[in-house]
Amino acid sequence: MIISDNAQLERIVRPYKICNISFFKLIRGFSINSRSIKSNQAFVALRGRHCDGHDFIQMAVDKGAVSIIAEKYVDTTPKVPFFIVEDSYKAIEKISVYIRKKSNCIVYGITGSLGKTTTKEILSFLLEPYFKVLKNYKTENNILGVAKTIFALRDEKILILELGTNTKGEIKQLGKMSCPDIGIITFIKPVHLEGLKNLKGVFDEKISLIGVNPKMKVILNRGDAYLRKIKGSSNIYWFGKNKKNDLFFKSEKKKGDSSVFMIQGKYKLVLPRHLDVFIVNFLAAISGAHILGIPLKYLVERANLFKEFPDMRRNMIESNGMYILNDAYNANPFALRAALRSLKPYPFKKIAVIGDMLELGNKSIYYHESAAAEIIRNDFKYCLTYGDYSIYLRDKLKKLGFRNAKHFNSHKEIVRFIKDIVNSKSSGSKRCLIFLKGSRNMELEKVVQGLID
Repeated sequence: MIISDNAQLERIVRPYKICNISFFKLIRGFSINSRSIKSNQAFVALRGRHCDGHDFIQMAVDKGAVSIIAEKYVDTTPKVPFFIVEDSYKAIEKISVYIRKKSNCIVYGITGSLGKTTTKEILSFLLEPYFKVLKNYKTENNILGVAKTIFALRDEKILILELGTNTKGEIKQLGKMSCPDIGIITFIKPVHLEGLKNLKGVFDEKISLIGVNPKMKVILNRGDAYLRKIKGSSNIYWFGKNKKNDLFFKSEKKKGDSSVFMIQGKYKLVLPRHLDVFIVNFLAAISGAHILGIPLKYLVERANLFKEFPDMRRNMIESNGMYILNDAYNANPFALRAALRSLKPYPFKKIAVIGDMLELGNKSIYYHESAAAEIIRNDFKYCLTYGDYSIYLRDKLKKLGFRNAKHFNSHKEIVRFIKDIVNSKSSGSKRCLIFLKGSRNMELEKVVQGLID
């Protein structure tokens, strides 16, 4: 993105004051990171929780920034133009909108209560043989992550953006910044209830994406009860089990350690059994790629080759006599119950390590207690809890007669307990499956690291 004159940048960011305009030079892109800024880019200084980008303006200039967009003036050497704005965050929104309008790429916006990152990664994998693709890095799905990704847009033909939220209005804001041509909504489930209040609030927030572009093609999961409430339109494409869907699937019998799904009645998708809960993500991604006219046959064939699942999303590790299923990137009640159910067929001594599910508001205790029945129903031998809310799961299990429910105050205590179980004579010949699930702040990956050390 080239800005050839100062009037062009003025029209984009609407500054209330401009300094050093005589030093203006052609701008070749924008950056919000003073450490990675490239020569001839403009630096946007943002005030954050832990640091203030205005403190790094000189560093940005030293690295070659030729203009500064900021909320205050800072004297620099050499002199560069300053475009002083009321709100730097509003400025990066305006810049993103401008870049998006000038781009000639197809933009995907992926949202939903879970599965956004995995769907994004699969979709990118499916499209890469046909197009040059740009996507968010990992889970950079807030205003900074979306702006950063749009700022990086060059000659790519496909831009895939994961759009996240925990408060009302964020999806609409991100949607306006990116104006997706194709929207994908995976699930409506109880997440971020502190900010979104209830399931209706989650639903209203997620579907606000549809309103940002009247021409948007929308891909929806008919298996989700809330999404089914959206009435039909020529721009809506459904996926699910029913043959009436635009893309449908059927589960075949399990074969060894694999799960087999027939897509559209004739294309076989084979997933490792511990990853079969990702079938919705595959269907969403396949739908998203197929909408561009790529034949289903080729898409399903390529989907069978996908291996790069994001970290801590049901990653299976075999170590020290254990199978460790690390699903601890994040957690919500629906995902936890689905994961527990998926593990019932495994013929191992199963140990669940459950950390707090956060941001559930006044229903936190209820949702933690409600997982107890699934622990029992799916033949877990132990349930080890960690956190302020998961202790209610431990208490509920004990009320239901489940004797091996224990609460811990540190990751190290959990590691020691599991190692004692695995190494004990009472463990017998049956191997242990350790399943870990909890919100990101619970850092359950420290348990995984302790087990494999």
